[in-house]
Amino acid sequence: MASSAPAETLRTTLRDGTEILLRRVTPDDKAVLREAFTRLSDQSRYRRFMQPVRELTEQQLDYLTNVDHTTHLAWIAVDPSSDEHPGLGVVRCIRSPKDPTVAEVAVTVVDSHQGKGLGSLLLGVITRAAVQQGIKTFVAHVLAENAPMLNLFAACGSTVTVDDAGVLAVRMPLPQRMEDLPRSPTGRAFREVARAFRAKA
Repeated sequence: MASSAPAETLRTTLRDGTEILLRRVTPDDKAVLREAFTRLSDQSRYRRFMQPVRELTEQQLDYLTNVDHTTHLAWIAVDPSSDEHPGLGVVRCIRSPKDPTVAEVAVTVVDSHQGKGLGSLLLGVITRAAVQQGIKTFVAHVLAENAPMLNLFAACGSTVTVDDAGVLAVRMPLPQRMEDLPRSPTGRAFREVARAFRAKA
């Protein structure tokens, strides 16, 4: 069931000056996610799902967009200037049924906007939302060859162990205070998110 929580949005810019809008995922985002998925390369799709995926099914889209923002949190990045290709990236975390202070996180950015700092901003907004819900640790399963994602998590002070052949288990403690944020490009992105939401409060 989708959350009735009030909408939150954040307008910001990427490293190249591109303006983006970050907001919570809603059930109305099915078409946005479906279209954005078509702009993912085969490599990006495989890195996200760890298997070949040609398209998102209606059942998958229901699951990805009908989120309660308590046990399943999800945010999307959109291009506010584009009606045809608005979707740029999405991040989500899902609580562990065994430990509600732990959630599995996943970040996806369309190929055209990778390497511009969008992944860090998405991770920043979902971290803020997760901390507000009492989540203290993110875990992720990442292909060993997915260097960009491993570097993103490494910049947040994560630890990595071997999960399975070719797959690494990443564990990331969530910063509870601004002072806990790493002094890195990712840390600066997290601070930007925190300051922006604080200014809107």
